[in-house]
Amino acid sequence: MKRSLLLLSLFCVSTLSFGEEKKFNVVSSVPIELHGGASGAYFWTNNTGTSSDEDDKIQLSNGILQLNGEFGNKIKLSFDLALGTVLVPTLWDGGQNDPVSYSFSDGSVSKDGFGLIWGYASFQPFKGISVDAGVLPTNVGYEVANTYANPNITLGTIWYAQPVIYEGIRLSFDLNEIANIPFGFYAEYNQEFNTDNYALGVNGEFSGVSFALNYYDYRANKNLIDVVLGYTISNVDLGLNFDWQWLDDSAKQPGQDDNAWGVALYFIPKFETARGEVSVPVRLEYFDEGTSGIYSGSEQDNNGWSITVTPTYRPTPNTFVRVEYAYLNTDKKVINGEDNKTTLSAEIGFTF
Repeated sequence: MKRSLLLLSLFCVSTLSFGEEKKFNVVSSVPIELHGGASGAYFWTNNTGTSSDEDDKIQLSNGILQLNGEFGNKIKLSFDLALGTVLVPTLWDGGQNDPVSYSFSDGSVSKDGFGLIWGYASFQPFKGISVDAGVLPTNVGYEVANTYANPNITLGTIWYAQPVIYEGIRLSFDLNEIANIPFGFYAEYNQEFNTDNYALGVNGEFSGVSFALNYYDYRANKNLIDVVLGYTISNVDLGLNFDWQWLDDSAKQPGQDDNAWGVALYFIPKFETARGEVSVPVRLEYFDEGTSGIYSGSEQDNNGWSITVTPTYRPTPNTFVRVEYAYLNTDKKVINGEDNKTTLSAEIGFTF
């Protein structure tokens, strides 16, 4: 047993010491790139809906090993495979859920424990044109499920109502590669939650402002239009995520509101020091769902807001230590019978 562990350790060290590109070959002349991240976190929150009004938990918040490979020259085949587990802590649950992976039976990231996070193959018959098929991360929204890639530890209320990861096929056109135009668009069919869904989107950059506009149709459930903007001023990254959703008639109850909207603002100042980078990401959110329940699941006429502050220290570009204060307030008592929730958390992490 000790010998097996030693051989495994030597393999990991030799694999990760191939240089900055983190590449190795599994067969002759086929380079494979290794990426991913691991992070551990502590979460404390009040108002959990359990016998205790307060609860805390030490969690593996991310544990992902990601492999990428590309084959061919003019006509290309590639893949992106991520294995592991993610916690997906939100302002609604305060990080008290268990880590999960992708569930094929549910059509979502909802299976407890270790497994597939996403994985798909890509075919590029012409430059700037690609087809992705498999388990895809969504193009919708500012935040992602593997939270080490986000400025905050927890995921916001806007993210909670957006698509995440699903089985599907996506056709993409990158006009930057085709005609040196900083613009792209895509069309997609997917089966998130085992239903037939469709998505369309455009993305690009204009005068230093990055943008993405997406339309997503959950068949016989709801629809959404999502806008993401990004801009950098000096040492401050700015972001905006506007989300408007409406229910299909078949999903709406008599007398229930059929639409909701929300907006999230991201303010991320960064400061370089002799010992690394310090940043203080701030997320501000507001949503108004009426009686639709799109964001909270409540049938009451409800709106809410949140603030999240996450001081972060990066001693190196691929390591971080961060703490976070997050507060969620709602107009009605829709959070386990209360109208507010506070979450305090701390996290250390490594990406590669």
